[in-house]
Amino acid sequence: MSRPVPKILFQKDLGPKKGINYSRQHISRKIREKTFPPPDGKTTDAPTSPNFWWETTINKYLRKRAAALREVIERKGGNRGTSIPPK
Repeated sequence: MSRPVPKILFQKDLGPKKGINYSRQHISRKIREKTFPPPDGKTTDAPTSPNFWWETTINKYLRKRAAALREVIERKGGNRGTSIPPK
């Protein structure tokens, strides 16, 4: 049985594929604040080469963010009137 091929996401892919429509500057700010995962690498050693994230890294970030939002909603009195399905 073969392993699934890991997928690479560039910043331009984050919006259409994952719904993360942050600007380059906002992503940099969130990485410095440690509220967004740092890139998993660069495509080459050149300083201007684009950063990339493995899709699994972004999926973990989105799951963690959804869990935190769910927790906040539960603390405020449940899931009434929201479109977020329970876990």
